[in-house]
Amino acid sequence: MHSETFRIPDDLPPSLCILAEQFCTDAFRIRGITLETIRLEICYLCRFFRHFGPPASSDKLFQALSPGSISDFLQDYARAYSPGSLAGMQTLLRSFLRFAHRTSRIGRDLAELVPIRKRRQLGMVPRGLPDECIERLRSSIDRSTTEGMRDSAIICLLATYGVRGVQIRRLRLDDIDWPNERIHFPAAKGGRPVEQHLIAEAGNLLSEYVLFGRPESESAEVFLMLCEPFGPIPAANELSEVIRRRIRRLGMVLPDGVSYGTHGFRHAFASRMVGKVPFKDLVDQLGHRDSACTLVYSKVDLDGLRQAALPWPGGGR
Repeated sequence: MHSETFRIPDDLPPSLCILAEQFCTDAFRIRGITLETIRLEICYLCRFFRHFGPPASSDKLFQALSPGSISDFLQDYARAYSPGSLAGMQTLLRSFLRFAHRTSRIGRDLAELVPIRKRRQLGMVPRGLPDECIERLRSSIDRSTTEGMRDSAIICLLATYGVRGVQIRRLRLDDIDWPNERIHFPAAKGGRPVEQHLIAEAGNLLSEYVLFGRPESESAEVFLMLCEPFGPIPAANELSEVIRRRIRRLGMVLPDGVSYGTHGFRHAFASRMVGKVPFKDLVDQLGHRDSACTLVYSKVDLDGLRQAALPWPGGGR
């Protein structure tokens, strides 16, 4: 197994790149973790490495590890990322610290210091990207480049249809029914496939990318990586990084709790639709099999809740 297999960023210092490769190989061969999951873990691992700042090395990293530094890192991470991302980081961190202890890189198993975050299913209201941020993102993209054509089409689909990032990654050329102006998004996370009308803007951006920006490839997926061998976007974190990179270029700082990745578009879409379409239609548009998964979005419909509220006994307020 090599760095290319796990897609370890080449901008890491050599010693950290080797450490990441050894951790990934251990995860694949010993823990039996799939390549796709490992590639997602790499995103978290690199954020953890970079927290300690350049010039970093594996020796300096392990010297810096302590109960206090781990606690400080997780507090900083919680302020910058969503609760879901924090839970992913905590899972990765426990695995990495166990690996470091098992391979005698640290003398104590520090994994026990990483809390297990319990998330109630309806414990928080999802926060979507503000509409003004979405519009600024969409209008800022230079579509004279392959990257611009691809990213513009991706962001348009995310904002227009509220689909998951994995549905964008798995979208195939034959999922677009050009003559009948329909687009079919495959099922994801145990949900249902979603079929929608292909609106003119989405169709135009897709055709522009497919005809003039998409590299020649044997892959059936619509959206491809920018570098050879021009395969499909392999992991969720790589698609989310497309969005984060665009946000960073604009210098935008999102409100607390708003996802910097693809899910911010999904939450924004669902929040816009609440109260405007029947609940069953929203369930179908989001591709949920269980309507309980959609209930969390009803928490943001304050106007609807006010209309449904019964008068207070005695006429008080």
